[in-house]
Amino acid sequence: MAKGRGRYESEERKTSKRKYMSYEDVPLEENDVEEAEPKNITSKFLKMFLILFLSVAAVLAVMNIEKLTPDNIGHWFQYDLLGKTDGDGYPVAFTGTSVDTGNFDLISGVPAYCSDTTIAVLNQNAGKYQENQHSYASPSLSVNSGYGIVYNTDATGFTVIKRDSQIYSSSSKKKIYAADVAANGVYALLTQGDDYLAKLTVYRNDNLEKYEYSFADYYMNTVSLNSDGTRAVLSGVSARNGGLISVIYILDFTQSSYMQKYEADDTYIYDVKYLSNGNVAAVGDNMSFFINVGDGQKNDITYSSKTLTAYALNRSGGMALSLSANPDGRDCDILAVSENGDASGQISTGDRIVSLDIKDGKAAALQTDKIAVYGFDGSKQSEAAVESDSRKICCSENNTFYVLGKSRISKVNA
Repeated sequence: MAKGRGRYESEERKTSKRKYMSYEDVPLEENDVEEAEPKNITSKFLKMFLILFLSVAAVLAVMNIEKLTPDNIGHWFQYDLLGKTDGDGYPVAFTGTSVDTGNFDLISGVPAYCSDTTIAVLNQNAGKYQENQHSYASPSLSVNSGYGIVYNTDATGFTVIKRDSQIYSSSSKKKIYAADVAANGVYALLTQGDDYLAKLTVYRNDNLEKYEYSFADYYMNTVSLNSDGTRAVLSGVSARNGGLISVIYILDFTQSSYMQKYEADDTYIYDVKYLSNGNVAAVGDNMSFFINVGDGQKNDITYSSKTLTAYALNRSGGMALSLSANPDGRDCDILAVSENGDASGQISTGDRIVSLDIKDGKAAALQTDKIAVYGFDGSKQSEAAVESDSRKICCSENNTFYVLGKSRISKVNA
C-alpha cells in the first residue's frame, strides 16, 4: 500500500507541474477565433494615405499657385466652406429701382450689379457677398476677373471692389469719362485733361500712380486694361474734313509714346476690350475691328448694310455681333470672332436678339423668350426658356447663365 501510494503521489506531483488553461481565465477579446489585425498594417495604411493626400494637395497647389492668396483662402473659408451667404435661390429681386444692362456683369463667376442706389455681388444661390449703397448720379460698372470698378460718369467719384468687399473709394481731380480695372487690381481712370482733351491715369493696386498719358487730338471715351495691368486700349473720336473719325490707341506703360494707333473714317466706336490672350477687339456703329497686337494686324469687320442690334465683348471669349437686315431688328444673324481672331460664318437665328455673350467657342443669344447657344459652325447646341422681360445674359461655367430682368435676376441652365 505504501508503495502504491508513493507511486500515486509521484504521478500527482508530475501532474501538478503541467500547465492547464481554461477559456474562462482568458480575456474576452482573446477568445475570438480570428487573429487580430497586426497593428503595423493599419499604421502603414495611414501613412500611405497621408502621403497620397499630401501629394495630391501639392499638385493642386502648384497648378493653382496664382490663386493661393490670403484673400482667396479667406474667401473660400468664410463663404464656401462656412456658407456665410447661403441665399434662397434665384430668381431674386435686385436692390434699387433700375439696373442698366451695362452695369450687370460677372465677378469671379457670379453676378455683380450696380443699380441706381446699390453696388452688390451675389453668390451662386442668390446670397449676398456684399451690398453697399452709393451716391453716384450716373454709375458705371467695369469688371475684370475678380475685380470691379464703379465710377460716376462725368463726375469724380469711383470705387474699386472685389467679390465680397469694397477695397478703395476716392475721387479724381477731373471728371471721369471711363474707367477699367485689371485682373490684378491695377486700375485706370480716363478723365478730362488739364491742358489736353483727355488724360489716362493708371494706378497700382496699392492706389499709387504708375503711369499717365494725355490726348490732344481726340475726345477719348473708352478704355480697357489687359490682364496684368501693363497695357491699355482706348478709343476716341474727332472731326476731320467735315466728317467723323475714330481712333484706337494701344499703350504700353513702359513706353512714353503710344505702341500702336489706328484710325477709321465715318465710324463711331462704342466699346473696346483687351482680351485675355493679348489681342484687342473693338465694336463700332457700322463696322468692328479685331487687332492682333503681336504683329499689329488689324482686321476690319464690315456689316454689309446690316444694322447692329446687340454685341458682346468677352475678355476670355472674343466678340459677338447681332446683325439685322430689317430696320426693326428682326431676323438677326450672329457673327462671332474668337479671342484668336477665328471668325464664324453668319449664324442665322430667325429671331430678334436682345443680348449676346460668347464663351468657350460658343455664342449665346437672348432671343424673345429663350436663350439659344450656337456653335461657330452655325448649329444650335442647346436652348432654355426665359422670362419675357429679360434684358441681358452673362455666361458663367457649364452653360449656366445669369439673366437680368426688369426687376430681378434669374439663373438658367441651357
